[in-house]
Amino acid sequence: MVRLEDPPFHVLVTLIGPEPFAIEDSCNHAGASLSEGTRHGDCVMCPMHGYIFDLATGKLVEPRGLCGDQRTFIARRDGEQVVVWDVGAGVAVLGP
Repeated sequence: MVRLEDPPFHVLVTLIGPEPFAIEDSCNHAGASLSEGTRHGDCVMCPMHGYIFDLATGKLVEPRGLCGDQRTFIARRDGEQVVVWDVGAGVAVLGP
């Protein structure tokens, strides 16, 4: 998992198998950096309160209903790099 600095939405980028995925790095519950959390399969556990989010969809897995899902971004491979696209802002951010 890698954090891309792209204010105002820092982005967590990770691979699930060969495919890249990107979600907002700041946890919707209390703002902790999810890239500093622990990966559990295809999910990440927030380092602050243990909330678990699906890395592919941004959906809150546990605990249900206590905060919203994470914002997602489009992530695609471009050669050796991953390009992250913010559809809402209409910009691309080059990843690692």
